Amino acid sequence: MENSNRIEGGTFHGPVVQAASATVIQVAPQPPPRRYRERWIAVALAAALLGGGAYVLHTAAQRKGAAGPAAGATAAAVVTPGPAPAVSTPAGERIDNGGGWGPDRTTFLMSSPATYPVFNSITDDPVQGDERNFVQCRDKQSDAKFGDQVVALDGHTYQVYLFYNNAIAANFDSMASPAEGARGNAAAKLQNARAHVELPAEPLYNPGLTGHLTADNAREVWDSCNFFAARKVLLRYVPGSARLVTVRTPDGGVPVNGGGAGLADGTGALIGEQQDGVVGQLAGYLLFDVTVKLS
Repeated sequence: MENSNRIEGGTFHGPVVQAASATVIQVAPQPPPRRYRERWIAVALAAALLGGGAYVLHTAAQRKGAAGPAAGATAAAVVTPGPAPAVSTPAGERIDNGGGWGPDRTTFLMSSPATYPVFNSITDDPVQGDERNFVQCRDKQSDAKFGDQVVALDGHTYQVYLFYNNAIAANFDSMASPAEGARGNAAAKLQNARAHVELPAEPLYNPGLTGHLTADNAREVWDSCNFFAARKVLLRYVPGSARLVTVRTPDGGVPVNGGGAGLADGTGALIGEQQDGVVGQLAGYLLFDVTVKLS
């Protein structure tokens, strides 16, 4: 089915559209392929949901507080820490307690994707931009756009966007499977793929909310957004708020199994089209809420 895309009162509705089938490509560099047509979130997502499209995501990733890509990376996006907003804090208190992305890892291009299962390592996707920047936050009680740094207002609810993708080339996933009826090549899929969010247990100045992606056969990756205020900030996950969105879900996505409890308790919520932890050629994202209390 096709999903509609619109914004009403600052709330995004129906963030994906059904796209055409992917095209198998070669691993060697080629002209930009169409292989991501089915698996990628449509341009309307970047433009409407994140306010500014792929360029905003790419430049935001360049501002994140982490080192640049590993030596020998296919694409080099210079990543430098951004300046922290000026806030007054008592002597001895830490500020900017979390943030950035990681780890340093080999990156890939749309024309030459990975030859093994790997999370969020494409740097030039026309929609998501640099996939290493996969966590964004926004104030749900305003018309604010998603971003890496948000102002924390007492009592407000914030929505978190967490994107995931397996950057392996489509032709690896389309190899003949040894099991009849299996969905593609199991060796090319992320297995037991999970997402979880790390929230500070106690109030902190300028805390970072960090999203993690893990799988049995891939390296863990993480990314974050920060909440800035002149007072300590306590972040709390809103139980039952998590929804999973792909090009095949209804408008607004579907509830995450178990109310998304695993997302916040450290065990991790299973992701993938069937929420079974298997991620092949279909990307997706989670939307969930956190609340802010200032002290």
